[in-house]
Amino acid sequence: MKKIYFYNKATKEFAGYDVIDDDAEIPANATTIEPAGSDGAGLYDPTWNENTYSWNGLTEEEWKQKHPVQAPGSTQDQQTLASLTKQVIQSQAAITQQQKVNASLTKQLMDLSKGGK
Repeated sequence: MKKIYFYNKATKEFAGYDVIDDDAEIPANATTIEPAGSDGAGLYDPTWNENTYSWNGLTEEEWKQKHPVQAPGSTQDQQTLASLTKQVIQSQAAITQQQKVNASLTKQLMDLSKGGK
C-alpha cells in the first residue's frame, strides 16, 4: 500500500490524499511525494509544481495574510437581534404594568357597583 497526494488539475492546489495498492496506477492529478517542507513539516496551502516535481507552500505570515481572522465583534444581525430583544422586554414590562392597572380599575368598578346597590 502506498499513499498518494491529489492536487486540483487547474489550480494545482492540494486536494487530499488516499492509500492505494502498490501496483495500482497513480492518477494523473496525484503524486507519491508528500506535501511537506525540507524539514518534514507540513506546508501552508501547498500547490504542486509540475516543473520541479515538488510542493510549494506559503510562509506562516503569508498564510495569515491570506486567511485573516476576524476580530470578534457585533454583526448587523447581532445588533438587530439585541435591539429586538430589548423591545420585547420593554413590551413585556408595559404589558405587566397595564395588567396591574386593569386589575385595579376592575376592582374599583366592582367596589362601585357593590356600593350602588
